[in-house]
Amino acid sequence: MKKRDKKQLLPGIVLSVAVGFLVFLYAPIDLYCSNADEFWFDFGILFTAALGLFAVCVAVMSLAYIVLWLIHPVAYRIGLAGGFIALICTYVQGNFMVKNLPPLDGSAINWDNYTALRTQGIILWTVVAVITAAMCILLKKELFTKTVMYLSTCLTLMLLMTAVSVTLTSGVLQEKAHYQIGADKEFVMSDDQNFVILLLDTVDARTFSKLLEDHPEYNKDFQDFTYFENTVGAYSCTKRSIPFILSGDWYENDEPFDDYMRNMYEVSPLFNALQEKGYNMELCDTELYMNDDIAKMFSNVYRVDFKLSSYTKFAKPLLKLIGFRYAPFELKKKCIFKPAAFDELVRVENTGENYSFTTSDYQFKGHLDTVGITTENSNPKFKFFHLDGAHVPFIYDKDMNIIDEHEGTYELSMEAVMLEAADYVEQLRKSGAYDNTVLIIMADHGYNGSLEESGDEAWMRQCPLLMIKGRSESHDTMQISQAPVSFADLQEAYLRLLDGQPSEAAFDWKEGDVRDRRFLKYSFLDEDHITEYLQTGHAFNRDTMVLTGREFNR
Repeated sequence: MKKRDKKQLLPGIVLSVAVGFLVFLYAPIDLYCSNADEFWFDFGILFTAALGLFAVCVAVMSLAYIVLWLIHPVAYRIGLAGGFIALICTYVQGNFMVKNLPPLDGSAINWDNYTALRTQGIILWTVVAVITAAMCILLKKELFTKTVMYLSTCLTLMLLMTAVSVTLTSGVLQEKAHYQIGADKEFVMSDDQNFVILLLDTVDARTFSKLLEDHPEYNKDFQDFTYFENTVGAYSCTKRSIPFILSGDWYENDEPFDDYMRNMYEVSPLFNALQEKGYNMELCDTELYMNDDIAKMFSNVYRVDFKLSSYTKFAKPLLKLIGFRYAPFELKKKCIFKPAAFDELVRVENTGENYSFTTSDYQFKGHLDTVGITTENSNPKFKFFHLDGAHVPFIYDKDMNIIDEHEGTYELSMEAVMLEAADYVEQLRKSGAYDNTVLIIMADHGYNGSLEESGDEAWMRQCPLLMIKGRSESHDTMQISQAPVSFADLQEAYLRLLDGQPSEAAFDWKEGDVRDRRFLKYSFLDEDHITEYLQTGHAFNRDTMVLTGREFNR
């Protein structure tokens, strides 16, 4: 003990700081800056939580190294070697071995499809361990500890500069504005006129057509609708699809997406026409861009403050988010968490409504069944509902009872949301507002299997559901049209429907017409890369989806 110098503890402390910085400061900052619009909380909340985890990590690791140093110098050197191996491998895994990770979109993950990641991880840890062991054996005691300390310091300084640069240039330091979607009057219609878009996420027309064979009652439930079976959407994922549906304005990665979203409200023919006709507009969507000026357009959107209810509870999903990217393969399996884990920690202040909108189909239908649809003497109303629909995870049986997602299927979820849509139509009939309402039941994009099932083809989601009922429109049974319709035609269709035309007159295109229809394919895992296709045949036919050679990249 007399021969030991406390300066020998410095490499252990430096290594503790390096590991703590990489895992609990750099990793969450990098993840947040890359996906800031996916989180409700401000950078300050993240940094405070990360700083606390960093402090705990440094304290615990430093204490562990002190104990090893007191036990024996050899134990201390082995501890340094182990920490250095973990540092290097964690850095490589989190920054260079993430391209083929499964998506955290709520779908069940079959880890057997990712054995290559396990193999790569084993090779990485083996190679780094062998090199570190060789350094520990061949280098003199002091030289090894200094090497570990200097390399750890260099890596930390490099990550520090990167983290500071990304934080300052990504705009995440600006405080987020938060808005609440009031839903107290989501089922209150005008006794004058109404225009409703009920958008059910990820509802594929191909699957709906198959369900029609087993559910002939759909023809009665939606008897006054025209089902435009041969419809091609615009984008393969929600984030780009919704603003296009509302504006008809293509996004081609040629400007910041927030700028596009901000301008979308101004250029939208639909919104402009609704305002000119004096419609009271309600926007029930939790993902669209919003600011104070835009919020004034909608009667149910208001500014609120979001606070974190618990830093302790916040740490759990944050650790899982970090671990999913940076942890070894076997530990990644323990890092799966539900997408709403962060949302559940919101404490909303200065709220002016008793009931706020949720995208949950279960809650939407439950509220609908409880309060029903009523009417009031008011200006015409426009309502846009964006619900989870048949999106993963598949948590419903055919009657919309919640089940374990491992028991659910896409088809069961489809049956559940069509039951929900039929329920909305029936409640609308009972309210007396049915005849004076334009009702569009649609999806933002279709579904072509999970990424695990069909690989890159999973993003070819060109067949969204589109059913339309015009004002005072009546049929004996649901009409099915094979007109080659595109989401690019929607704005003109909206204007015609607002003017009182029936669904069959909403589009110029008729059955038997031939046209090429544009579709932009991308993955939410890589939004900066968009590929253009033309559908040259029927919407259902993937073989007639032709690459144009045009790409839109950022």
